[in-house]
Amino acid sequence: MSKKNLYLGGLLIVLVIAAYFYNGPWQKMQADKGKVKNFLSKINVEDIDFIDVSALGKTIVLEKNGDRWKIGGTKDFYVEDALVTTLTSGLAEAQKADMELASENKDKKADFETDEAGGILVKLRQGDKALSEFFIGKASNNFSAAYISPVGDDKTYLLKSPLNGLFAHEDWHDKKIFSSDKDRITKIRFQYPNREFTIEKKDDVWTGVAPSKFTVNAEKLSEILTLMSGILSAKIPEQSFAGTGLEKSGVIVQATGEGIDNTIMIGNIYKGEDAGEQEYYYAKKGVSDNIYLVTKSNRQALDKNIWDLR
Repeated sequence: MSKKNLYLGGLLIVLVIAAYFYNGPWQKMQADKGKVKNFLSKINVEDIDFIDVSALGKTIVLEKNGDRWKIGGTKDFYVEDALVTTLTSGLAEAQKADMELASENKDKKADFETDEAGGILVKLRQGDKALSEFFIGKASNNFSAAYISPVGDDKTYLLKSPLNGLFAHEDWHDKKIFSSDKDRITKIRFQYPNREFTIEKKDDVWTGVAPSKFTVNAEKLSEILTLMSGILSAKIPEQSFAGTGLEKSGVIVQATGEGIDNTIMIGNIYKGEDAGEQEYYYAKKGVSDNIYLVTKSNRQALDKNIWDLR
């Protein structure tokens, strides 16, 4: 082989190597430019048993309690299961997301809302041990990413994950007062200051059984069954019994059946300033001291006379 051919062959090899480097490692280096190690990736989500969320001067603590998450400082208010699933899966996805440096300037944190004034402070804990503490700032223009900054760090990062939606909740309470299968309800007792009556289902037919027998229209009973199996609270008020009227409730309804014993007590009208033009009433379950608010229409649907069901 001539020297000329050797030279051309060597040149070709160099060009091939250069093209590979340009289209492979070089392009990757350019694409990775600005990326940093995701500081959330080192966390084991299974280790988290406390989540503190602080915003606008208010802090709520979520506590892992068995398979569920409870609202800290309450007896048995829990976080909605679907919300917990979204939160835990969203955290797992955030751990895998790319992260880029957005700014190293402390003074720029206000622009990204990753400071104490504008950000959501999140503390992920295992007992008293802090696993990670960071501020979540504003979302990116397309809402697919969020600005984030570790506590005590001047840097702000862009996390390619919509972290804002996971923690930007004004209320974390599960508002379900009951969560049962209405088809399993076989008996309902209605108790009011001046009357009391009971209806039962036998062979799929509802009939009044006390204080005497009477017919029951199944269509008129439908809304009551829906409420006694899955009524939702409109709001969660201050947990104080003063002024609620729940110690001598005007409306008490108990639904029982296979694995079901749901009792709701409805007391006085709620007079809080946040009620606006709505009319709410205090309510509680028979087995819990949690205080809820239900709507006027909910109360009316459960405040019945015998003739209302015929």
